[in-house]
Amino acid sequence: MARRTAAPAGRSPLFPFYVILGIVAVAGAGVLLYQVLGRGGAAALEPVPVMMNPEDLARVQGISIGQPNAPVEIFEFADFQCPGCAQFATFVAPLVKERYVDAGIVRYVYYDFPLTSIHPHAFLASRAGRCANEQDRFWDYHDLLYGRQPRWASVRNASDIFIDYAGEIGLNRGAFQECLNSDRYALEVTQNLRLGESLGVQGTPTLFINGKRLPAVPSFRELEGIIQQELGTSPAAGAVAPGAVPDQTGRETPGIP
Repeated sequence: MARRTAAPAGRSPLFPFYVILGIVAVAGAGVLLYQVLGRGGAAALEPVPVMMNPEDLARVQGISIGQPNAPVEIFEFADFQCPGCAQFATFVAPLVKERYVDAGIVRYVYYDFPLTSIHPHAFLASRAGRCANEQDRFWDYHDLLYGRQPRWASVRNASDIFIDYAGEIGLNRGAFQECLNSDRYALEVTQNLRLGESLGVQGTPTLFINGKRLPAVPSFRELEGIIQQELGTSPAAGAVAPGAVPDQTGRETPGIP
């Protein structure tokens, strides 16, 4: 049986707490540094070529940002309730968008992959993101969902919170609520999930770069190294290398009725 032991004379009974707090702070700083700097470059993450059927891609609506003819295309399969996805969205993705998407080098496509067996609000969150996309604010809503993840992930019913978030970023609240209640994007989210499964996605986040799957979640340094490798070997605009992802799908590919 565990017993509370008396603190040594002259030492505050809170001393162990402060020690643990210090360890957690150092560990947190280490995780942040690792997310940004990584394991030492692209060699630690050798991409695995994956055959992607253009017809399958054309049936599924991914939400993209960047130039349609960018030489590097990144697909992310993610779950809004996944803590690892929130870390990636906070520490890595913004740097990619700032340095490569805005420069016309990378086209970034987000696909929903809700892990409903462990994340009960993930499917609803995916639908909410697409309702925000109706009003051209997907990426703002995306950032808010990940930034507030600890607040909504543990509640019993997240629907009202998601509607409040829509109003917070200036969306038409009534239109958003009607969209979320209509269940109109359930099929699209399911198609995203099925596409990911067909490509071997087993967890989130999973990234593909020009048709090659990354075997682990990259830090920014690792991802930057792989982008640079692709820039050195990318085909000319309009050409598609064997196994690469064609880039003609546009901002949001048309879905199946």
